[in-house]
Amino acid sequence: MAEKNNKKYFVEYGEPVGIIAAQSVGEPGTQMILRSFHLAGIESTVATSGLPRIIELVDAKKKPSTPVTYIYLDQKISKNFDRASEMLKKINEVRMSNLARRALENFSKGKIKIVLDKQELESEGLTIRQVAARIEKDMGLDAQPVENGVIVNMHTRNLKEIRNTKIAIMKMLVSGVDGAGKATVRRDDDTGEFYLVSAGSNIEGIMQIDGIDKSKTTTNDVFAVYRLFGIEAARNSLAVELKKTLKEQKISVDERHLNLIADAMTASGSVKGVGRHGLSGEKRSVFARAAYEETLKHLVHAAAFGETDKMRGVTENILVGKQIPIGTGSVKLAIKKEDMSKVMPKK
Repeated sequence: MAEKNNKKYFVEYGEPVGIIAAQSVGEPGTQMILRSFHLAGIESTVATSGLPRIIELVDAKKKPSTPVTYIYLDQKISKNFDRASEMLKKINEVRMSNLARRALENFSKGKIKIVLDKQELESEGLTIRQVAARIEKDMGLDAQPVENGVIVNMHTRNLKEIRNTKIAIMKMLVSGVDGAGKATVRRDDDTGEFYLVSAGSNIEGIMQIDGIDKSKTTTNDVFAVYRLFGIEAARNSLAVELKKTLKEQKISVDERHLNLIADAMTASGSVKGVGRHGLSGEKRSVFARAAYEETLKHLVHAAAFGETDKMRGVTENILVGKQIPIGTGSVKLAIKKEDMSKVMPKK
């Protein structure tokens, strides 16, 4: 019985699985709603979804337009909200611009005064003294804590140097993980466990913090996964993100088609898009490359360098009107010379 049920999953010899996979994603893509949704819990983050996200994935964009990382905690602390909040403060990316109300330059005295927001400091668990110490450590400047902020003594009256230093101070990281973005605590309704969601994809930096469950923490940034875990993990991440995006739009596509696309994009050992800078642009056939984009460029290049097209693919055979090598076209009939007499009519 099991064998009978499995037969429907077999692929027939000569079936054009690549074309069917492309059609299975391309056709629903024309029906996708061009919209984006707000990720619950992060007001400032709008997670890309629908067709823009599909395009982002198949084009192998180096950086997603809205990176998101799901950070899971060790079992010892995952159900403790206070411990989860402590982990949040370690991860949440806080820059001076988030803490400062304003930065005042005194060019005549060569000083910069950073006026800090006390409520922001309290919410991030920081003190004025800690902020001053961070400026001294990271910037190598003379920073003195005062009642409502920090005074930086520049020991120079050079206007350009003071202005550039102020800009650098406002951009500097005060606490958290660089590139982790703004994070928030969320709770899983099924397990009751707390986890963090951050609007960044520096998964390498996040993984270095004690208390993180490294086996479950993940990100929607395929290239971040590739850098940290390798090409197989990137392939899985790509397939999962494609499936999740289609599911959000209530579109059902067999996951084998999505797996095939992810396999094709990662088969070379690196993540490549399907466009002219990736799979389509690297095809061996001149006609196949020319049929996609930049027709004249490919034909002139092939003529100049004497390239040969063996006409083994689908695209190039359609282009010249030949039988395509799929289905019945992929079957070649041969007969032994000594058997010819059996089929040939006698004279």
